[in-house]
Amino acid sequence: MELAGAKRPTSMALEEEIPAPAGRWKRLAIMAIVPVIFSMTDRARAEEISFDQAIALGEHTPEVSGPRDTLEARESGDRQIGGTAGGTHLIFMPGALLIEGKNEGFEMQATITQGWSLRDLGGARRDAARSERGVLQASVRAAALRSRLEAARRWIDLATLSEIAEVMESRVRGLEELVESRERALSAGAGTAAPLAEARVMLAELRQSRLDLEGDEFAAATQLSLSVGRAPQAEPLRTAGPMPEPSLPEEPEIRDRMTDVEGAPDLVVERLQETAARARAVEASAQYAPVLTLGAQGEHSALGPWVIFGVTGLSFQGFGQKHRWSSFAEGEAAGASAATTSARLRVHAELEEAVHELRHSAEVVNVIEGQTLPALRALVASLERAVALGEATRFALIAARDRELAALGSAYRAHGAVTWAKVHLWLLLAELAVGDGMP
Repeated sequence: MELAGAKRPTSMALEEEIPAPAGRWKRLAIMAIVPVIFSMTDRARAEEISFDQAIALGEHTPEVSGPRDTLEARESGDRQIGGTAGGTHLIFMPGALLIEGKNEGFEMQATITQGWSLRDLGGARRDAARSERGVLQASVRAAALRSRLEAARRWIDLATLSEIAEVMESRVRGLEELVESRERALSAGAGTAAPLAEARVMLAELRQSRLDLEGDEFAAATQLSLSVGRAPQAEPLRTAGPMPEPSLPEEPEIRDRMTDVEGAPDLVVERLQETAARARAVEASAQYAPVLTLGAQGEHSALGPWVIFGVTGLSFQGFGQKHRWSSFAEGEAAGASAATTSARLRVHAELEEAVHELRHSAEVVNVIEGQTLPALRALVASLERAVALGEATRFALIAARDRELAALGSAYRAHGAVTWAKVHLWLLLAELAVGDGMP
């Protein structure tokens, strides 16, 4: 089955349909969006959120701001990284010149030294810090994608339940009218108690189903609130606007794009984690390199002026100690390669599952709308004629309508699954088109 839709060769084209601005533009966009959603005086309007707003707000949740704030703090601190090995040593040695037990004058020695790594420890530290900041940058992007996906999924879930609730509410009103007509007929002596009792049972069961659905709606609204970084309220969020309809390329082109997943944010994070781990291994090794000590010493004698000396030394770390601590970093680097491979497999699996879900859900929609619903509607029409002719009971007709209602609910859920699969693929393909951002 081909996946219908226009081609989207770049992420920019994807973003034109459902905005996902980057960097400074993202902040400007959210400044414009948040007042629209949360500062309206109309209470009902304030509880509504569109799909575009949901995925835009999804990028500003704590899950995204956490690594972003960490990155900003690291950038500030990493600028202070120096290139020395160990601290600066300053030594003062005051004393006195004693001749035959008498203090003949004040003596002073002052020494200052600084160690310098012969393996460029400062450069290794800066390289490791730069690699770690790269991981944080990629983590911000990965978290933003996951937050957008979560917000999109929760919005679609709630919108689907809302559509089902509208159909069920219409069915409840129909049964309420039937019960009222039966009660009037019984009061007028034109009916019996059994049909009225049966109608009341059906109405009670449908009201129970509606209450169950209301619970599901509230839970979905709560999850949507969390996904956009908002505390759930007594008046839950409601979706506004139509379901999203992102355009996708045909399945052959989708599969062609799936061959290169190196730009997937989760995979980029793991690849940069591997790079950072190897940089930390180099840093750990450089910490135990020979250290050249340079400095100066000044000596003041009570019998004369100051005398200045140069200080030069070379120190060596214990080799066993070096291997003891650097082995941790080397082990982390070795394990990071396996984590990268695992992430690559997960990305492929996620894309395959999204393609399968789209195809499978579309087939479910075709069966329900092409076979199940037409057959049930024909059955309802047939029973309506039979009831009019006195050849069937009204309760047989009601049972058929209930089956039609159930099929309609399944159709809405299947449509929601199709929409989610499209959005899922759409956002993933957009990130693949951006690339990995690595040199």
